[in-house]
Amino acid sequence: MVNFKDSVLRAIKEYNRYRSPEAKAKLVKIGEKDLVLDFEGSFCRTCGVSDYLEDFVYELQKFVDIKIRIESFEEHKPETIRVKYIELNISLKIENK
Repeated sequence: MVNFKDSVLRAIKEYNRYRSPEAKAKLVKIGEKDLVLDFEGSFCRTCGVSDYLEDFVYELQKFVDIKIRIESFEEHKPETIRVKYIELNISLKIENK
């Protein structure tokens, strides 16, 4: 059975596949009701940095039936934004192989 952490790691891999080097996600923490990621990179400033942060939600939803939203974000260090997502609900998707 797929657990939530595995789904998050798969989503990060998929996210980074299409958005690196402009933005690269890295797991910081998984809590009971929250998820913290660091996004590193130069980002496409004309695209809007918030788009990069919200795109992760869509990548995660490919692997797990979850409703999350960004609770907060801040510049953690130069070219790194730390984002806290909070869970609204969760249900793991079962993959048929």
